Amino acid sequence: MNILVIKHGALGDIFLSIGAIQSIRKQYPDAKLFLLTQTNYKNILSNLPEVDAILEDNREFIFRSTAKILKFVYKYQIKLIIDLQNSSRTQFYNFFIQYFTKANILSSRRFSTYSYQQKPQGLQHITDNHKDQLEKIGINHYQISNLNWMIKKKEVRNTKPYVIFIPGASKTGDYKRWPTNYYGAIANYLVNKKYDIYLTGSKLDEGVINEIIRICPVAKNKIEESKIDNFYDLCLNSSLIISNDTGPAHIAGLTNQRLIWLANDNKISLSCHPLGKNVYKIKSKSVKDIHPNQVIQKIDYVLNI
Repeated sequence: MNILVIKHGALGDIFLSIGAIQSIRKQYPDAKLFLLTQTNYKNILSNLPEVDAILEDNREFIFRSTAKILKFVYKYQIKLIIDLQNSSRTQFYNFFIQYFTKANILSSRRFSTYSYQQKPQGLQHITDNHKDQLEKIGINHYQISNLNWMIKKKEVRNTKPYVIFIPGASKTGDYKRWPTNYYGAIANYLVNKKYDIYLTGSKLDEGVINEIIRICPVAKNKIEESKIDNFYDLCLNSSLIISNDTGPAHIAGLTNQRLIWLANDNKISLSCHPLGKNVYKIKSKSVKDIHPNQVIQKIDYVLNI
């Protein structure tokens, strides 16, 4: 059987959804499993062993995307489509797929063969929604995302212990940013405790990172080393990670390394918090109201300082 899984993004949701993809593969070990996602995730997800091939969809002109998907479903004789995005856009795809093909569709949206009621945001975690969704087609053994396939380095050189900061956020996520000067104060505190500070993020975060370095000059800019395909290794070998509510925090949590997660206390943070055995959450109505002393107290507890 040929299966198409749909998951466009965003970054954190992608990595939380990998558990669903791994659960599908376990249920259908001999199936051809395709993944529809955005181009910017193709390179890293091409390494996911459970997926046979990636179909790119950058969510541009919807009729062009729909035609492309229909052509793909015909060409590869897709029998089952599992819509993990569950969006108004995928509902549009579902309508034409249902009308023009014989593929079965699992989605919380209209025009699906197997439908389920997705709980509103804030009532349960996104992975619990996926678990409920997959149970509709008899997948009763759901696993949390295993990212060990991202490990690149077999041996780790002995280095000074380091703490990773993830101080950035998406273009629209300024309300999720803990103040930069607070990160600077925490950096100086940890340097005095003999830890290196690794500042991670994308080019969009360069201004924030430079400001932290202005406050703590020995902090290290690790933008180049924190690209997605290297980031798992970087986190895996850290003493601690301190992060805003942003996509890379989900990768960090899934390493099971110690993660202090700073977030707004709202429905979104309840539905999409990082998973892992060592996630320590500090939340406030506004993340900007979290005082550095609260974070220092948590650092002392976590690192046993």
